[in-house]
Order: sequence, then structure tokens, then C-alpha cells
Amino acid sequence: MAWDPKYPAFGVIKIQGDKVLLYSSRDNYTSISSGKPVTNAVWAGNFLNVTLADGKVRRYSSRDNYSTF
Repeated sequence: MAWDPKYPAFGVIKIQGDKVLLYSSRDNYTSISSGKPVTNAVWAGNFLNVTLADGKVRRYSSRDNYSTF
């Protein structure tokens, strides 16, 4: 299942160690746990690109599906 459009539309992302918090409004968010330290996360259209500390990039098409580059 693809991302709900409210997440990329709101656009706020917060990184907490190995977790990425994706906000849909000021008080509502969902989280992704990568299991590895995260250094950057950014929306690219309807995809979420998450850069890990080891230099790999995970491209999330939904909360549970990603490809590693």
C-alpha cells in the first residue's frame, strides 16, 4: 500500500536515532524503525529516501516496503 498523501503533503520528518517520524499534522505521526542509525530522510515525490549511517539509502514506497541502494 502506498503512502497516504497527507504525509508527503505535510512534509515534516524527524529523525531519532534509528527511527524516522513522519508527520501528517502537528500532532499526528507514524514511525519507521530502520534498525540502523539514520543520518538523513527526505521526501522525493511519494517516496521516502532514508540515508543510513553506513551510506546505504533505503527508498520507502510505503511504511513496510523499501528498496536498498
